[in-house]
Amino acid sequence: MNILLKSNFFTKKLICRMFGHKLVTTKNITEHIREYQCKCCGLELTNNYKGIKSILTPELKDVNITVMDFYHRRHHRQTA
Repeated sequence: MNILLKSNFFTKKLICRMFGHKLVTTKNITEHIREYQCKCCGLELTNNYKGIKSILTPELKDVNITVMDFYHRRHHRQTA
């Protein structure tokens, strides 16, 4: 990795640690569950089962996809 890119990445992470992340909603799973991404450092977060934001792991990503599929099928069935 280039030294300039490496220092830029660490600078962005340092800014997020000092001032907090700038989260943007990337995906609405249900009415209560969302996926977020930091505009500055690229950190991905999601709501856990208690409603607290936690880091999006591959396992949580799979769970969110399954919940989204189930939610959309059920919601589509109720409106039809």
